[in-house]
Amino acid sequence: MNDRSTGGPLTIDDAGRERQLAFFQAPEVPDYIQRLVEDYVERKTTKAWDDPVVLDRMRNAILVQKRRYWKGHRVHYRKAYQVLGYLAYHAPVYLVQFEHILWQVIGQGLAKAHMRILDVGTGPGVVPLATIDLLGRVGTGSADIYAIERSEEHLEAYNALVPTAAAAQGDAVRVKSPIRADITALAGEELPDRIDLVIFSNVLGELRDMEIEERADLVTDLAERLAPDGTVIIVEPADLENATTMRQTVHALTDRGLTTYSPCSFIWGTTCNPERCWTFEQKGNIRPTRLMERLAEEGEAYRFINVDIKYSSALLRKDGKLQHTYRVPPGAKFARFSHLHRHRDRTINVIAALMSGNLGDDRTGVYKVCDGTPAKPVYAVVPATLRGPNRDILDELSYGDIVGFSKILVRYNQDHDAYNLVILPRTRIKPVRNPTDALT
Repeated sequence: MNDRSTGGPLTIDDAGRERQLAFFQAPEVPDYIQRLVEDYVERKTTKAWDDPVVLDRMRNAILVQKRRYWKGHRVHYRKAYQVLGYLAYHAPVYLVQFEHILWQVIGQGLAKAHMRILDVGTGPGVVPLATIDLLGRVGTGSADIYAIERSEEHLEAYNALVPTAAAAQGDAVRVKSPIRADITALAGEELPDRIDLVIFSNVLGELRDMEIEERADLVTDLAERLAPDGTVIIVEPADLENATTMRQTVHALTDRGLTTYSPCSFIWGTTCNPERCWTFEQKGNIRPTRLMERLAEEGEAYRFINVDIKYSSALLRKDGKLQHTYRVPPGAKFARFSHLHRHRDRTINVIAALMSGNLGDDRTGVYKVCDGTPAKPVYAVVPATLRGPNRDILDELSYGDIVGFSKILVRYNQDHDAYNLVILPRTRIKPVRNPTDALT
C-alpha cells in the first residue's frame, strides 16, 4: 500500500477536485476500463469484441434481461452472454453512478483516507471499478475492497477486470478475493469486520422472493460488520416499484436501530410513511461506450443505448449521525404537509427537503418535496408562466437540501391524489440550515 493513505477523513486537494468535477461534466467510462471489458469479451468468446455474431448474441441477452426486469422476474447471470450483456448495457451507467455517490460520501465527510469497503452482490465488480477509478483520478485515498457474489460467471468477469484495473491505477486499492456466496445465506465467519462502507448497489430489488422485512433483516445483519462510524449505502433504480420499495426497506431499517443519514430529514421529529414515496436523483448522461455504440448500429438502436443516470439511494448509520440536524422549532409558523388539506387554495409557509430534480419539462418545473409528515405526495411546482428569480432557484439546490417556502399556494391534484405547492412571483424560497435561517 502506498504512503498517501493516512488515518482520519479523506480530503481531496484542489487539483483532484477539479479533475473529478471535470469528469462529471463530460462523464464516460475511462478508456482503460473499456479496453478491459473489450479484452474480456474477446477472451470469453474467442472472437473480436465487435464481431457481428458476438454483438448479435449480446443484443439478444440484453433484450431478454430487459423483458424479465419489466415483467418483475429475477434476472439471472448464469451464462456468459448474460454477463457480457450486463457489462455492455448496465455497467457503464452504474459505474459513473457510483462515482457520483462515492463523491457525495467524500464531500459529506463520511469517507476515510483508508477505507474497508464491502460490496454486497458485486456482479462483475462495477462498484469496485468505480472506486478504483475515482481514487486514481483524485490522487489520494486508499481502500481494501471485499466483495460477495454468487454467480460464477460474474465472478469470472470480476477477477478479470477488477484486480487489473486496480493495478493500472497504482497500489492505492487492494482487491481481496471475492467471496462466492448467496447473500441470503452468508456464514458470518466469512466476512470481514470494521467495514467503513457496506454497499448494496442494485441488489435488494433483485431479491424479489423476499419481503421488505426480510430484506431489512439481511441489511441489519451485515451492518453488524460496520465500524462504529461506518455507513451503509443502498442504491436502486429510479422506477416506481424499486424506488418505493427501497424507501420502505429503509423505513424498516430505522425500526431496527439504523439512522437515515440522508437524503431524508425528519424535520418535525416524526417518522414518515414511505408507501407512496417515489423519489430519485438524476445526473448528466454519460457518453456511450464503444461497445454500446456498436450494439446500437443495427436497427432499434434505442434498445441498446443506456446513458441516463437516475437512481434512488439512501445512506444509513448506526452512530445516529445525520446530514441535516435541523428541526422545526416550537412555535414556527410553518404548516405540516399532513395538514395541507386544511389549506387548499390558500398561500401558506412550509419547510421541506428537496427530494428530486425537475420531474417536469422545460416549461413547467415539478419537484418532489417532503417534510416527513405527508400521507399524500407533495410537489413544488414552477408554473410555465413564472418569470424572475424563482424560476430556476430549485435547480441550484442539492438533493436532500432543506428549503423554506413562504407564501406558496396549495393546490390539490385530484388526478394523482397529491398536493401541488405552486410557486408564485411573491413566494420566498430560502435554504434552511439552522433555526435562524427559517422563513417566518
